[in-house]
Amino acid sequence: MSAPILGTYYFPKSSKAHEAQLHVSGDMISLHYLGKCAEVFDATTINIATEVPGVPMSVEFSDGAKFTAKESGVRLAQQSSNLAAMEKNKQLIAVSVILVPLLMWFMIMVVMPRMAQASVAYLPDAIPEQMGQQAFKVIEELLLEPSTLEESTQQQVKLQWQQALTQLNLPKDKYVLHVYASEFFGPNAFALPDGTVVITDELLAQLDDKPDAVLAVLLHEIGHVEHRHSLRMVAQSVSSAVVFAMIFGDLEGIGEILLGTGSTLVQNQFSRDMEREADEYALSHLVALGKPAEAFAQAMQSFLDLSASHKDSQLLKYLSSHPDTQERIDKAKNYQEQD
Repeated sequence: MSAPILGTYYFPKSSKAHEAQLHVSGDMISLHYLGKCAEVFDATTINIATEVPGVPMSVEFSDGAKFTAKESGVRLAQQSSNLAAMEKNKQLIAVSVILVPLLMWFMIMVVMPRMAQASVAYLPDAIPEQMGQQAFKVIEELLLEPSTLEESTQQQVKLQWQQALTQLNLPKDKYVLHVYASEFFGPNAFALPDGTVVITDELLAQLDDKPDAVLAVLLHEIGHVEHRHSLRMVAQSVSSAVVFAMIFGDLEGIGEILLGTGSTLVQNQFSRDMEREADEYALSHLVALGKPAEAFAQAMQSFLDLSASHKDSQLLKYLSSHPDTQERIDKAKNYQEQD
């Protein structure tokens, strides 16, 4: 039996207290006050407060009674629990200092964005529709101007577009093509989450004698819509809010979050993996339409030629976040050989 621990015993559900002693014998703890043994407790039924340096030990009993040691340095032998040992393990503390920030980084930078992107698959169609409409309204007002191309040229591009939608069984009410001039975008094409696709005068001029290359670019943009890249991109940028909404089953809340960021689409760029997915979509559907996959290579080659002649301009927005252009050209040229 170890030496008794001196302290104060507080009766359950009462302000009454007595100076007392705790005696420990194996798994049994006996409480003594007024010169006699008052109660005996099984050590497994008591709760010992976490040790704090300089603070006297506190023991709570199953009936609500409490014992507080008189001296701060005194502890029950039974308190050497795994938790207490871990709290005193300097090596474990040092490792925790390193691992905890890494775990937080992994959760914030990897887990939460992936969960946010996964949630996009469960969104109702009304969300990308409203998001695209809002974004297009802002972009059209601030960054686009009426096309200056011949009406016949515009109609030729739109006719090819309509024929492709028909052959690929894509909804014509969803995928709508617009032709605009834009000093901001330069030679470019982009798609919004609702299926709105814009191609600029400058890009059509660059691909003037290559209608299949124009089609390849437009199919690339459809690929972004089909894979919901815009929604995934925005969801990732607001991943924390999206994940919390998803955890609590608030799909409507996710929609409101994404709608609030729709107008920022023009300032964001797709990841290289997303661009490769859209490339694959364009190549496979060019082949499905009976067009040469090399038409995509022609479009990419035009961008390379453009970059060589406009090194200091804003005309390279289309290539800014894309995979290596030569790599894409080589893939397109070899695509039908693989098929």
